Amino acid sequence: MNREIQQGTEGRLSPEERQNRVKKLKRKRRFRLAVVTVGFFLLLSIIISPILLFAVFRVKTFAVEGTSPYAKEEIIAASGITEGKSLIFADLDEAAAAIERTLPYTDNVKLTKKLPDGIVIRFEETFKAFAFQISGGMYALTNSDMKVLELSTTVPEGVALITGANPVKTYVGEVLSFVKPSEDKEEEIQDKTFELLLEITQSIAQNGTKDISLINVADTNSIYLIYQQRIVLKLGDSTELASKLSLGNRVINEENTIDPSQCGTIDLTIPKKAYFNPSDFDDVEQLVEYKNLYMQNGTEESPEGDNSEEPSEE
Repeated sequence: MNREIQQGTEGRLSPEERQNRVKKLKRKRRFRLAVVTVGFFLLLSIIISPILLFAVFRVKTFAVEGTSPYAKEEIIAASGITEGKSLIFADLDEAAAAIERTLPYTDNVKLTKKLPDGIVIRFEETFKAFAFQISGGMYALTNSDMKVLELSTTVPEGVALITGANPVKTYVGEVLSFVKPSEDKEEEIQDKTFELLLEITQSIAQNGTKDISLINVADTNSIYLIYQQRIVLKLGDSTELASKLSLGNRVINEENTIDPSQCGTIDLTIPKKAYFNPSDFDDVEQLVEYKNLYMQNGTEESPEGDNSEEPSEE
């Protein structure tokens, strides 16, 4: 009996212990309530946020910055982004690519978002630089990056005809393709052709060489250009093309200073050396495959005799 009374006495809590126990229970209840409250608001935000994004951040205004032959409305329409579309989820990269495809005379297109409801479209105008003869007596006119700007029945003045390279795809708004997917070996050759052309055209642009009327790459070991239909630049193979064209540009400037109507051939086949061989216009015409103004016809011939001047060195 005494033992039972002793155990009951030990099970009792003092007022201070009961108070501490009550405080612990209250803290647990508050913590559980806080967890439930935070979870509720988190779930609510997950549900409501997309609704707010779609409802609030919608495209209302467009700003178009750049010069081109197209109207502002055409550029906006080509982007595929319409008024009222979600600004948050608009694919700006795809919109920029769509503008360049649909409106080929635009280049370096970039779109940015202007919160809360605006789109800014910036771009540059690109220009005709080269022409490729294609089927049906047509020409694909491209910019310096080989993007097709339009198809034409003629080669415009100031545009260089590229011969000896036959593109298999000439879609307006897209870069020329020389690839034939069904022929693996041919595909490799055509890829090299594109790289070669890009190297030549970029070197011409970097050197500031103007008035090139024809570029012939039919024989990659005997590449040549025609300047103003009166001077032939013989580059040989594709070795050090940029250096050869830079030196060729220097020789052209020197010869133009002496006689701006002079005809002849600049031999640049040996890197860092240039030999100018003056001749009359008929001889120059025989050096290239030429028909009418730009068309090819025949084979390349070498000039008779050797009255070359001393070589210029870079």
